[in-house]
Amino acid sequence: MVKTKYEELQKKYNLPSYKEINKDFELSIMEEEKFLLRQVRRKIAEKVEAYSKMIEPILMPESNQASMYECQLVTEEEKSKLYKLFKKMLYFDRFSIETSVNETNEQTAKFINEFWGEWSSIKSELSELFKKLKEGWTKEFELEEKRNYLG
Repeated sequence: MVKTKYEELQKKYNLPSYKEINKDFELSIMEEEKFLLRQVRRKIAEKVEAYSKMIEPILMPESNQASMYECQLVTEEEKSKLYKLFKKMLYFDRFSIETSVNETNEQTAKFINEFWGEWSSIKSELSELFKKLKEGWTKEFELEEKRNYLG
C-alpha cells in the first residue's frame, strides 16, 4: 500500500505527513510503490510546471487574446511580486530536473522537503493570483491595443 510505504519513508527522511501531501498532490491515486519518492517528486513537478506556464504569459504576454487581457489585470507592483514567485517556481522545476538525472532517495527527499517548506506561501500567492484572474473575466474591461511592429 502506497500510504504505508510513504509513511516508512517519511520517518526515514523526515518528510511531510502523508495526509498533508496527499491533500495537495493526490498520492492516494498512485498504484505502484516502486520508486515512490520519485513519483512524489514527479507529481510536485507536474503542478509546478503547470502553474509556471500559467504565470509566464502574464509576465510576458503572448499574442493571444487571453494573455494580453490577463496581463492588463495585474498591476506593475503585482507583476514584480509575480516575477519573484515565477523565479521560485522555476527554481523548483530545475531542482526537480537536476534531481532526476542521478536520482537517489536522499536527493529526492531533499527536494520534497525543501519544496514543502515553500509550498504554503507558493500556494497562497497562486490562489490570490488565480482568484484575481478569474474575477477579471467577469468584468467589462477594454483591451488596450498596443500595435507595435513585431517583425
